[in-house]
Amino acid sequence: MPLKLSSQVIEIPRIGPAKAQYLQKLKITHVRDFLYTFPRRYDDFSNITPINKLKPGAKMTIKAKVKKVESNNGWRGRRRMLRIFVDLEDDTGTLNVTWYNLRFLQKQLWQGRELLIAGNVEENPLYHKQLSTAPEQSQTSKFRMRSPVIEFSNNQDPTHAGRIVPVYPETYGVTSRFLRYQVKNLLPLLNSFPEYLPSEIIKRNKLISIHEAIKQAHFPSDLKKLNQAQKRLRFDELFFLQLAALVRRQTRAEQQAIKIKVQKKTIDKLINELPFSLTNAQDRTIREITKDLAKSSPMNRLLQGDVGSGKSAVALIATKATLKQKNKVLYLAPTEILAHQQAELFANHIPKDQLSLLTGGSTKREREIINKNLNSNKAYCVVGTHALIYKSISARNLALTIVDEQHRFGVQQRKALQERSKTPTVPHLLSMTATPIPRTLNLTVYGDLEISVLDEMPPGRQMVQTEIITTANKEKAVTHVLEQLHTGRQAFVIAPLVEQSDKLQAKSAEEAVVEMRQYFPGIAIELIHGRMKAEDKQSIMNNFNAGAIQMLVSTAVVEVGVDVPNATCMIIEGAERFGLAQLHQFRGRIGRGEHKSYCYLFPSTDESANNERLTTLSRTTDGFKIAEADLHLRGPGEIYGTAQSGFNDLQVASLLDYDTIKLARSEAEKILTDDPELKKYPILQKKVEQKNLIAHFE
Repeated sequence: MPLKLSSQVIEIPRIGPAKAQYLQKLKITHVRDFLYTFPRRYDDFSNITPINKLKPGAKMTIKAKVKKVESNNGWRGRRRMLRIFVDLEDDTGTLNVTWYNLRFLQKQLWQGRELLIAGNVEENPLYHKQLSTAPEQSQTSKFRMRSPVIEFSNNQDPTHAGRIVPVYPETYGVTSRFLRYQVKNLLPLLNSFPEYLPSEIIKRNKLISIHEAIKQAHFPSDLKKLNQAQKRLRFDELFFLQLAALVRRQTRAEQQAIKIKVQKKTIDKLINELPFSLTNAQDRTIREITKDLAKSSPMNRLLQGDVGSGKSAVALIATKATLKQKNKVLYLAPTEILAHQQAELFANHIPKDQLSLLTGGSTKREREIINKNLNSNKAYCVVGTHALIYKSISARNLALTIVDEQHRFGVQQRKALQERSKTPTVPHLLSMTATPIPRTLNLTVYGDLEISVLDEMPPGRQMVQTEIITTANKEKAVTHVLEQLHTGRQAFVIAPLVEQSDKLQAKSAEEAVVEMRQYFPGIAIELIHGRMKAEDKQSIMNNFNAGAIQMLVSTAVVEVGVDVPNATCMIIEGAERFGLAQLHQFRGRIGRGEHKSYCYLFPSTDESANNERLTTLSRTTDGFKIAEADLHLRGPGEIYGTAQSGFNDLQVASLLDYDTIKLARSEAEKILTDDPELKKYPILQKKVEQKNLIAHFE
């Protein structure tokens, strides 16, 4: 049966169940997946160099004949190892080459056979040794190669050398050589693959065909062709993200929401009731949100602002505006600590009978009361953790859902929150993140949302001084923290692990609390971590907030939402083990009061002190600069919770490529303006449907 693009890999000759399992780790399950698994880099082995022109330390290609072949079976530890020693020669000289454990080569190499080989050129230590002992009998080459790529030169279209060679992602049992061989054999199947981009887009943007792009991306004829292929594939990847996002936005505009019409004077009154003044950014953002709430289509807005920029105050006003019309609000927080804190904040401004807290620790009776209130005609808000999205929870007239630190929740969890509504209307959605988002991600990862940005800090926020602490200056840092504690301030100590691990050489929170009690005798120190009972964690946090605990040793459980203005010091143990955005979040727990604050980064070893994340954090407190740097270092999936949204599937495109993103969005908008349902483009329609099955907010 002939192979098709839809054929499973096990149907390919000489691919058995074991190899198919290895391929699955690279997400290669069907024939088409081979063609859409693009190289992660290329080795330019297209220039053939004479042996006498070789340079040590460079990757080079030579064309030569086998002069001599020897092999031996030796032992390396307990393992038997086959070494094949080959002398190659061309018109200019001789090169020594060694291969290891490639038994098939013994039958493929014979005197006079012509080869193409490519690899790293090394100086041959045996050459200098032989020169010093018997220079007139020297047979050893000046240079050598070990385990180079080999290609038999009777091949008119080389695969592994003598060209620009693709290097693919690899896994156990799957090498680049194997992938090159398979992809090359499968390329003819592209003839059955339709061109899916409209011809006007291809012409307008001077793009090559998809068939040519895929062929040249795998086996480029030259660098110009490779650039053309990558341009087309970059555009395609970003174009489909844009098209899917715009279709989601279109779909949402067709849905019905409860209109929350609140007059300007009412909003002004709600703002004036706050015990503090809003920043201009907060005021602007509130106006944007209340304007959306007044529409009949559901709001889908992302509120982004750096740590401490005042997102909670904005959420509070949106909540109070919604409650004014006797509607329901659900507020989803990622941790119990944050849920408790947010509920306490809201309790200062919302009547007691209109507010409840729901967590995993809530009793059955408490759940029943909350559900009863949610299904009544009264105004009601529930602040909670994941317990909010249980199917047992439902709400009548659910008008607004708020997701705090939205990247902490999966697609299905956010969707489940929206589905708590018992009415056909779709609740307005306000998502919040303290991880500032580069402008490129505003158009891609969040292309279907409206964006509000809190780009201004409330007055009184302190700049946090951040230092990387090595062994040499640790005592000085500890002394300074002790001085701060003696003046009445408080401190955090963050550790990457709860308890000691044999696998990870990092200080645990349990070790850290013992060490801190030695460093700071007489100081009230407590430990908190995620494995503790909810009531124990809350008790410790209450004591820390009240000042009864001076130093809190913690894991990442205090990453978000903890607000203790008197805390001015932070020590982060094993700092290089945390992500940059996470480190920035930790640091945001201090500098929230009137006193100068200090963050000390303790790497696990002095060698780790030059870690790029730590260096970046020590140089800036600008959340947008940190987000850009983190995007470069880690990619968007881990930072912004997009693992289920298709953004991790980008192989060629970059989410920092603003020009291509803008171009792709412009072309997607043109198509949807002309044909909102994509009836003229069935292939595009199908691709968008596939994307939106795993869409970020649907």
